Amino acid sequence: MSYIGKEPQFTQYPSKFFNGDGTAMTVTLDYSPPNAAALLVFIDGVRQDTSAYTLSGTSLTFTGTVPSGTNNVQVVHLGLTQDVGVPSDDTISTAKIQDDAVTSAKLANSLNITSGNSLTIDSGATITNNGTNGGGFGKVLQVVQGTYATQTSTSGTTYVTSNLSASITPSSTSNKVLVLIHINSFYATGSPAGAHLALYRDGSPIVDVADSIYSQANHISAAGVITHLDSPSSTSSLSYEVYFKKNTGTNAFVHYSNRQSNIVLLEIAG
Repeated sequence: MSYIGKEPQFTQYPSKFFNGDGTAMTVTLDYSPPNAAALLVFIDGVRQDTSAYTLSGTSLTFTGTVPSGTNNVQVVHLGLTQDVGVPSDDTISTAKIQDDAVTSAKLANSLNITSGNSLTIDSGATITNNGTNGGGFGKVLQVVQGTYATQTSTSGTTYVTSNLSASITPSSTSNKVLVLIHINSFYATGSPAGAHLALYRDGSPIVDVADSIYSQANHISAAGVITHLDSPSSTSSLSYEVYFKKNTGTNAFVHYSNRQSNIVLLEIAG
């Protein structure tokens, strides 16, 4: 026979007969119904109202006298509770799990990404460390480089810009910025000759390298190097710039003979 819509499904309705004994007797059922309305109870073929009996687990007690007879009491269950059981291993697919249903409370205390697999963090996501550094932090998050290759000089003893700079925007206030600077040709003239370097952040000095180069002779040339781990506690754009000045002598030069100098900024996860 054909059906419009879903074909009707049939199930078992367990039935059990009892012998009446002329008392307000108690009978024992094979199953525990959820409530009195989940049963059909008949005495001598007459269906009984739910007020005619009470339930306690599998025990059904009549509230009135049940006439004596053989199999004159019938109890029919209107369906049974089905135990779906525990799904077998590796049988729950991704499609069966509701989006965002698995919370952090249901995850293991530690996650192990096995060899050959990878963990992908989408663009715009943030990794937050709320505990002790377990070795996953201290990583380089981004690298920015700046270069400059035009000779710049000063005859003054006040810091002036070398024009070598770079900017970086940290992703967290707990992260640090490692600054690596190499002035390819740092040169001073005079007798004696000397010059200083300094590192500025957003126009303010944070590292002053005293007596960066010095010589009793009439000139000195060397590489100017600054290495500094900064803790800016900021998520704003930060500008790091190298300044220099004459300490003694005639003049101080950076990027002498138009040699390229470099500044590298590395954001380090805190």
